[in-house]
Amino acid sequence: MKINQKCINTARILSAEMINRANSGHTGVALGAAPILYALFKDHYNFYSSKYINRDRFVLSAGHASALYYSCLHLFGFDVSMEDLKNFRKLGSKTPGHPEYDVTDGVETSTGPLGQGVANAVGLALAQKTLAERFNVQKFNIIDNYTYCFVGDGCLMEGVAQEACSFAGNLKLNKLILLYDCNQITIDGKLNVANTESVKGKFKAMGWNVITVSNGNSYLCITKAISRAKKSKNKPTIIIFKTQIGYGSVYAGSNEIHGKALTDEELAKLRQNLGVEGGFKVDEDVKEYCYRAHRRAKVEYFKWEKQVVLYKNTHPDLCQQFFDYFNRPKLNLQKLCKGKFTENMAMRDANHVVINQVAKNLVSFMGGTADVAPSTKVYIDDGGDFSSSNYRGRNIHYGVREHAMAAISNGISLYANSSVFCSTFLSFSNYALPAIRMSALMNLPVMYIFTHDSIIVGEDGPTHQPVEQLTQLRAIPNLTVYRPADTNELMAVYSLAYENKKPSAFIIAKQALPEIPTSFEGATCGAYVLAEDEKPEVIMFASGSEVGLAMKAKETLNKDGISAVIVSVPSIEVFERQPEKFKKSILKHEIKNRFCIEASNDYKWLNVFGGKLFGVTSFGASGKGKDVLKFMNYEPKDLVKFIKNSLKNE
Repeated sequence: MKINQKCINTARILSAEMINRANSGHTGVALGAAPILYALFKDHYNFYSSKYINRDRFVLSAGHASALYYSCLHLFGFDVSMEDLKNFRKLGSKTPGHPEYDVTDGVETSTGPLGQGVANAVGLALAQKTLAERFNVQKFNIIDNYTYCFVGDGCLMEGVAQEACSFAGNLKLNKLILLYDCNQITIDGKLNVANTESVKGKFKAMGWNVITVSNGNSYLCITKAISRAKKSKNKPTIIIFKTQIGYGSVYAGSNEIHGKALTDEELAKLRQNLGVEGGFKVDEDVKEYCYRAHRRAKVEYFKWEKQVVLYKNTHPDLCQQFFDYFNRPKLNLQKLCKGKFTENMAMRDANHVVINQVAKNLVSFMGGTADVAPSTKVYIDDGGDFSSSNYRGRNIHYGVREHAMAAISNGISLYANSSVFCSTFLSFSNYALPAIRMSALMNLPVMYIFTHDSIIVGEDGPTHQPVEQLTQLRAIPNLTVYRPADTNELMAVYSLAYENKKPSAFIIAKQALPEIPTSFEGATCGAYVLAEDEKPEVIMFASGSEVGLAMKAKETLNKDGISAVIVSVPSIEVFERQPEKFKKSILKHEIKNRFCIEASNDYKWLNVFGGKLFGVTSFGASGKGKDVLKFMNYEPKDLVKFIKNSLKNE
């Protein structure tokens, strides 16, 4: 047996043994796609260190192929031991069921939900382009890495992948290469029971270079195809590898092998068919041959380091800008925004001011909207538009692709752990939720900016008037939701998000909000006492536009002899992270009549603050914003009535 084939079969057996030992996993893809990953790792993938900014990026979008991925990581010199392989899918192991970011050496992003990895790869390729455009000069290609993404039939059926691929084709991201394991089998059976489209035709129509490899089991054919793909000058490339799921097993070509662990007897038969002894052993010749790729990558890394030294000597200013790009300077948004807000300024316009101040001081800050920049006002002035003719642009036009926008933002952030923003209306956050969840899972500093934040949106009607979206966003672990009541709180919550370097969702009103005596310092605690009467009977907790609603209601209550406290809550999550002593001072449990006020149906308020929710529990209506508020009984007089009725019933 030739050494390349022996290495491939070793990866196959290791993968099958891992799955057999765990009695859980996906044997089919591991056996069928082993030659693809082997050829990539051996001949092309420049992977020396995760701290090496110019390393190639590899994304396993078909994350269920993790056993094969870990086998290759082990064979090619990553910090994945044989013991790690044996612990596949065990709690606390470095080899979890699907790849997880910041858990396993070499894993660039968490994957598993099909299609997400494709969009992540597009984001990684986009980030590569913008850095190359900014810092590469003649004879010095400081940033010239490739992004490889392994996909299966399932990935390419997902809408997020199609959105992202259409976007990538339009931008001509030529250093992006999809490796398509085309085995024509899904869990339910043959692919044609659900999908009969021409992938080749579809990708050509989207502006991609398409290469077909009819023998996806041939190492030579695979590596030659990848070499061809790397030569593409103005198009991303998809390589369609015709493979057989479960190759070498008794279930080869059948959907039965997709998520099946082979029995001991079936595994023994596989070893016999592939001519590899197995038993979690790797022969010395295989170890040595695979390790050559690690040495190759090491040589490339040291070449790059020498190039950077020369670059620094010949282009010192540009080199300093390159290093500064990855720095995160401290920001004083109160100082930077001073004098830039106008009277009665709409909150979305005020938000525009703040993000532009961030952008002026954080050169890596970039992002875009899902075709709503004129409405959300989320745009970097003088930042230029990112396009195939201007990779230096900082404003990304995603088109009407909310899901891909969010998942691509994750990829951009992953490239250098940089802050990135994306924006649409709050009601359309639903389209992006799966990718927002992945931001939170990986703790990526992506800023989601959602405007048009309540039923006051008005004329566009209930389809555009959010009700349940805040509930959904606040339910996502690690995501911090901010809903500021004015410009003071707006600056405060951006300061928090900037310093925390974690995913955040900003809920921004479309309209101007009433001027109230808010506190920047108080807002940084997530909640603070905004107004307080002596011997209060009532305490009101409110966020965003409803803080003004509560203040107006308090005026009426005071006239009627009812004293009250108002607590502004720009972020429940930030408040929950405060010390217990501080929280008790804000919660004021001695006040029995407690009311939470927000134009949503989020009952998390009651879990944190107690009392009753004056919220919105039905869909809105089409009409002018003020008329909708009146129709929905959501005016100050309605809040006063709600409170008084509650007091009567005590």
